[in-house]
Amino acid sequence: MASHETEHERDLLTSNHGVFRDDDRTEIMGTAHAREASGEAWADIVRDFHTGKPRYWGYPVVPYGHPASKKKKTAEQIRTRNVLVFFWTALQSFVILKGFIMYFGLNYSIQHEDWYGGRDTDFYAWGLGISLAISFGGLLLFAIRKSREQHWD
Repeated sequence: MASHETEHERDLLTSNHGVFRDDDRTEIMGTAHAREASGEAWADIVRDFHTGKPRYWGYPVVPYGHPASKKKKTAEQIRTRNVLVFFWTALQSFVILKGFIMYFGLNYSIQHEDWYGGRDTDFYAWGLGISLAISFGGLLLFAIRKSREQHWD
């Protein structure tokens, strides 16, 4: 039965002009199955859908990749994604970038005490500054994004 469903979906929902909204797909398939259950031939249903007036039974077609064409994620999927993003941000900021900060900071302090200055000191100073900016900027960007997404009730 599962392959039968995918064949029917492929017959109706495949279009060169774009895709249908997720909610519309359910309605289209429901209407088509109701017509098929009433005795109409599947080929006639598909032909009417693609070439009849109004075309696609009046359902709008949206471009490929449009947000309305994607299935809505459940609260559990959203929560899992947020936790993974949080852990990646924490790992990146607290572990990976701290290694860069330690490397550039130690080398800058060693080179800076030599009184020679020059290119090496500038390189380590820039590396330290950029590492700090990426580390704190990443955490700040994460906090701003998540605060705008969540509505704390």
